Amino acid sequence: MSRRRPREIHRQQGLLTPAWLRYAPLLMVGAHVLLALAYNAATPFGNNGYANTPDEGAHFQYVAYVAREWRLPVFEGYEGVGYEAHQPPLYYFLAGVVYHLVGGAGKGVRLLSTLCSAGVVWLTWLIARRLFPQNMPLVLSAMAFVAFLPMHLAIGASVNNDALTNLLFAGVLYAFALPPAAAPWRDGVRCGVLLGLALLTKATALILVPTVVIGLALRYGRAWRATLIALALTLAIAGVLSGWWFVRNAMLYEDPLLQKTFMRVFAGTAKAEDFYAQGMSVGEYGRLVADWTFRSFWFAYGTPQTARTGLPNFLPDSVYLGLLAWCGLALVGLGVRAFQNLKNRSPAEPTRRVWWIVAGILTGLVLASFVLFVRVFFQTQGRYFYPALVPIALTLTLGWEGLFPAERRALAHGALGALWLLLALGCWRYL
Repeated sequence: MSRRRPREIHRQQGLLTPAWLRYAPLLMVGAHVLLALAYNAATPFGNNGYANTPDEGAHFQYVAYVAREWRLPVFEGYEGVGYEAHQPPLYYFLAGVVYHLVGGAGKGVRLLSTLCSAGVVWLTWLIARRLFPQNMPLVLSAMAFVAFLPMHLAIGASVNNDALTNLLFAGVLYAFALPPAAAPWRDGVRCGVLLGLALLTKATALILVPTVVIGLALRYGRAWRATLIALALTLAIAGVLSGWWFVRNAMLYEDPLLQKTFMRVFAGTAKAEDFYAQGMSVGEYGRLVADWTFRSFWFAYGTPQTARTGLPNFLPDSVYLGLLAWCGLALVGLGVRAFQNLKNRSPAEPTRRVWWIVAGILTGLVLASFVLFVRVFFQTQGRYFYPALVPIALTLTLGWEGLFPAERRALAHGALGALWLLLALGCWRYL
């Protein structure tokens, strides 16, 4: 045997050492930030009609008001501070600080969203590593899905409260990936702070309330005293942090959740009934919503020509067909894994089992809230599913892995990560 062969084997093994794996997540986060900065530089600022920077002008109007006045605006629909002034205030006050740090530059304010989207990538690593500590290729592959998903990069390169919302949702999921605290009050404080901050960021966070309550009940099982302590602290802290916002809405608008106000102000926007009036059936409307939502989950963008209409521009159909085929294969692989697990009857570790139940509840509630929304408003935006981005990434990546024998899975994950990176770079060219 030549002396070169052992060196080659040693070099390949060295790439899989814990020392290298320690830097891989940091490199992934760094790549995400660099790509988000590239998306930022390539995307014109402040267009409400760009699909890749949705309602950015209105969000920035809210930020600029807060940065000047340091007080909450009164929601006046399309007048006054703009039509995003109904949103909870946390993101806008944080962005107001950034506004002053960057001298009011809109593209500079976008950096707050970049920081948040990078945080989601990092939390994906932390969650996946706890769920699959012996499967680093899978962990890094799920992380790559989140890091290089083009629309997630676009949200991280625009002024909006979605990026912070996604970060806080991922934070809640990470809290349930941790083993139960010896003292239940620690879980109560952790979940209460995250829930309260999420409720101060976007109304979507209301679905976290039942998710966290059920999750804590499952976490402690029959230990009712621990469950009650954790639940009481969670709800009390969340109430202290965010309750004032709902009280203010009730006093100003007689509408704590601003749902009636929202419906009244946006009565003139595109609705499902408009499509039915034109002769479209419920099934046809559903297919249109599913088609556009799937496309925009991956990527949609705006141009000056379509900005006024608000209609999205999509990638070539072949790209979405390829992504749909990959999702189908991943679901087949997921079925294979489920069958193997049932056959082996290997019991899941309790924390891991509870995490998947919590993630399933959260994803189901995200889907249900989306369906209820599009039954009224025509809002086919895949970003509405990003609060559940971490479980979506893990589920699809697990399914992809299930298609391959054990000895080929690392290579399959590496190829998949490279594909996501190429997709992110390819979409950047459309900006």
